[in-house]
Amino acid sequence: MSGAVQNLMKSTRSLAEVASRTIGSKMNQQYAKVMQENAKYVLEDKSKLADMPKQYVFTHLAELPAYTAQATKEWHMTKAKLSGWRELSTSEAATGLLFAGEIFAWFCVGEYVGRGFSLTGYDY
Repeated sequence: MSGAVQNLMKSTRSLAEVASRTIGSKMNQQYAKVMQENAKYVLEDKSKLADMPKQYVFTHLAELPAYTAQATKEWHMTKAKLSGWRELSTSEAATGLLFAGEIFAWFCVGEYVGRGFSLTGYDY
């Protein structure tokens, strides 16, 4: 029995070595190809690397006023539309109702997940 196990281990080891060499060489080739295609994105000056997280954060923070202005504009448009709710077309009212239903459905999903996937209540 131990001879059979040893033969099995030997053949498995040789197969694993062949697979490792094949996969390893293909991975190295793929890595070299990806790095060659994207060499322009590699920083040569490593001192700039420390500034990148701050640049990323503050670049996105600089866009915040534009997003806020756009959201305010859309909110005013929505308020104007809803102030004359009796003049809404049937399709606009149906779309709004479906949207409200979807929001409520996602709220219910969140409650279900928050309760630990239990419909009966919280586990204390």
